[in-house]
Amino acid sequence: MMVISLYTNRIVLDKLGITDFGIYNVVGGIVVMLGFLSGCMGNSVQRFLSFELGRNNIEQVNKVFNVSLLVHCVIAIVILMAMECGGLWYLNTQMNIPSERMGAANWAFQCSLLTMIVTIIQVPYNAIIISKEKMGIYAYISVLEVSLKLLVVYLLSIGDFDRLKLYSVLVMLVTVSILMVYRIYCVKRFEEARFHFVKDWRLFKELISFSGWNMLSEIAWTFTGPG
Repeated sequence: MMVISLYTNRIVLDKLGITDFGIYNVVGGIVVMLGFLSGCMGNSVQRFLSFELGRNNIEQVNKVFNVSLLVHCVIAIVILMAMECGGLWYLNTQMNIPSERMGAANWAFQCSLLTMIVTIIQVPYNAIIISKEKMGIYAYISVLEVSLKLLVVYLLSIGDFDRLKLYSVLVMLVTVSILMVYRIYCVKRFEEARFHFVKDWRLFKELISFSGWNMLSEIAWTFTGPG
C-alpha cells in the first residue's frame, strides 16, 4: 500500500497540476479538521464494546453499538449543517483560490464533506471489528482499496473532464464503497451489529464523558496535520 500510494500521489500531482492538487488537499483539510470528533468517539465505542464482550453480555454489546450509532448520526448531522454554512462561507470568501477554479473547489468540498459524513457514521462498525479482533478483514479490504485507487489514477489519466472534479468524485466513491463493504461485513457476521432504536441516556452520557479526555489528544493530532 505504501509503494502504490507513493506512485499514485506522483501521478495525481502530475495530472491535476500544482494548483488543483493544492486545492484538493486544502479544501479536504478543512473537512478533515473536524474528524477529531469521530476519532475520540471511536476510541470510546471500542472501549465499551470490548468491556461488554469481555463480560460475554451480547445484549449489552448490541445496546452499546446502537447507542453509539445514534450518537454518530447526530454528530454527522451537526457537522453537515455547520460545514454547509460556515465551511462554505470560509471557502468562498477567505481562502486564496483562483476565481476560475472556485467552482471545482466547491465540488471538491462537497465530495469531501459527504465522504466525512459517511466515515463518521461508519465508526461504530469499525469499532466492533477491532473489539472482536477480526483484523484479517482489514488486509483483504486494503487490497481492494489499493486496486480501486489504481483504477482512479487510470481514469484520471484518460478522463476528458475537469480533473479536479473527476478526482474528487472518484475518491469519494472509493471511500464510500470501502466503508459500505465494512458495514455489510459487520451486519452479516456480527449479530450485535444489527441496528434497532435504543434509548439509554445513562449509556449516552457515559460514552460522551469517556470521549472527553480522548478529544484532547485528537485535537492535538488534528492541528499538527491539517492545522
